[in-house]
Amino acid sequence: MSAEPRHNGDKKDEGLPGVSRGVGGAGRVSGLLTSGNAKDAKGTLFRLFKNLASFKWIFLAAILLTLLASLAQIMIPRMIGQIINLLTGVLTKKAVLDWRVLGGIGLFLLALYVLNFVSNYLSNVLMVRVTQKVIRSLRNQMQVKLNRLTLSYFDRSSAGDMVSLLSNDLDNVANTLQSGLTSSLSALVLLVGVVIMMISINPLLAFLSMIVIPVSYFMVKFLVKKAKPLFQKNAKLTGVFNGRIEEAYRGEDIVKHYNIGDELKSELSAINEELYDSEWKSSLVSFITRPAGDLILNSNYVLLAIIGGRYVLNGVLSLGGFQAFLQYTQMLRSPFNQVLGIFNTIMSALASAERVFNFLDADEIVELGDENMDAREVRGEIEFGQVEFGYTETLLFDGVDLCVLPGEQVAIVGRTGAGKTTLVNLLMRFYEISDGEISIDGKDAKTYRIEELRKAYSMVLQDTWLFSGTIRDNIAYGADLSDNEDLADVDFERIKEAAELARADSFIERLPQGYDTVLTEGASNLSQGEVQLVTIARAMIKKAPIIILDEATSSVDTRTELLIQHGMKELAANSTSFIIAHRLSTIQDADRIIVMDSGTIVEVGTHSELLEQNGYYAEMYLAGQA
Repeated sequence: MSAEPRHNGDKKDEGLPGVSRGVGGAGRVSGLLTSGNAKDAKGTLFRLFKNLASFKWIFLAAILLTLLASLAQIMIPRMIGQIINLLTGVLTKKAVLDWRVLGGIGLFLLALYVLNFVSNYLSNVLMVRVTQKVIRSLRNQMQVKLNRLTLSYFDRSSAGDMVSLLSNDLDNVANTLQSGLTSSLSALVLLVGVVIMMISINPLLAFLSMIVIPVSYFMVKFLVKKAKPLFQKNAKLTGVFNGRIEEAYRGEDIVKHYNIGDELKSELSAINEELYDSEWKSSLVSFITRPAGDLILNSNYVLLAIIGGRYVLNGVLSLGGFQAFLQYTQMLRSPFNQVLGIFNTIMSALASAERVFNFLDADEIVELGDENMDAREVRGEIEFGQVEFGYTETLLFDGVDLCVLPGEQVAIVGRTGAGKTTLVNLLMRFYEISDGEISIDGKDAKTYRIEELRKAYSMVLQDTWLFSGTIRDNIAYGADLSDNEDLADVDFERIKEAAELARADSFIERLPQGYDTVLTEGASNLSQGEVQLVTIARAMIKKAPIIILDEATSSVDTRTELLIQHGMKELAANSTSFIIAHRLSTIQDADRIIVMDSGTIVEVGTHSELLEQNGYYAEMYLAGQA
């Protein structure tokens, strides 16, 4: 076991490239959106359709209705052309108007309009239902994924990026599914149907009208290539901007205290300027498609009008047929306009969908074991055997050995970055060790399922967190519940007992609603010390055989801390406990004190023994007394 961390080229943590170790060993890197262009647009589109498979019958019904609406729209110009031919025949040939035929065509035309309206309406309703079901499914998948992600994923992801992913990106995908799919399908059907109708009227004119198709295709392809990276950059900058805004808002007190408002304003202005630059460029590329397309189509329309007019004068084409053909020519531009019009949305949605799927494809916690654990049978003997671990290629722990006896209270001290929090994180399997073994009661911890392993632990972190809801619910979160139970099933006497042990009952009962007090966002209606007491109570209600306290009393006053320690002693009477502390005065009664430095255990002993050694611990203790 060496105090010098060594480089091991065979052990790589690909999840955290180039992350420097910070407090507690975990690095923090801002930015979830670090990818460049969309790598696989076709694959992303395929996965979107795959998510539609569960609702295929509703989706197919919407598609069928879209087809009916499109077919009705295709037939309408032909019917109008027949009416014009019928009236033209009366004027030119002095024939008698057949009101019966005219009425039949009129009724059929009315039926087509009704069919088009009803089909479009029902199709839109069904697509809204399908879209919301798909988005609900994606949200459920993302919720499940959040609970399966490795801790290293959150180490390299900012809160702003996650919020943007779970809200903006999903909304973007939803908007495109609701309108883009049906619009694209309708455009395709109209394109094919209109072309068939035009060929049936006059093949030469149809050929001339379709010259615009390859021209428009290559124009759209060129613009897609130009715009895709711009939209991806927009998504990235939006995530970064949201992250900075949230950090500035949540750290408002720090911003004011250190007078860094101007610096933050400058940073946000720079990001905002870059976002503005990227946004107008992408908008320019996408919006220029409409006038460019109109120019191509209008030029073609003038050519067709001249040639078609000659055909009518020469008797090659009837007036009704020519009118229908011109209307089909206008309809032919509609599919292109639809594609070009939703181009912005499609590109943005594909970038958003790719980010969602990249999130769903992120590495999950690997289950190495499959055994269950009965926490009541756990004695609490913990042993580290030649454990190796590093957040990067450089190892932090290099052959660490440690044995903790059942019921022993062990304090862990050391300078910032020494590996104290990392030690307990490995106990909980928040990170997997590179080599060696961590055993519980002589059995490798990896033989248990992670969920089962954590039943043996109760943990209070330095970074406190309470959920939305009542104080009662927040304490009840720590209780072990069966699949058929919820928070309301936790006995109130257990909740009150845990609060009393944590010395939280006195301030809770002074609140207007007591234990039923609803916490505001971020528990802002409680002080930081009160929040910490509630988190300690949440840990105490579990009564786990192994307790981990990571600076658990850092935000409470000295008197309350002494009271909590008495409660902890009562709770930990038959439990193995690990206490991480910076204030050495709070851990003098520990059975053993482990002193760490640079991932290495440098000293082990009681408070008096370590003072006699006059080493690391004595130096820290005397510095604290100075």
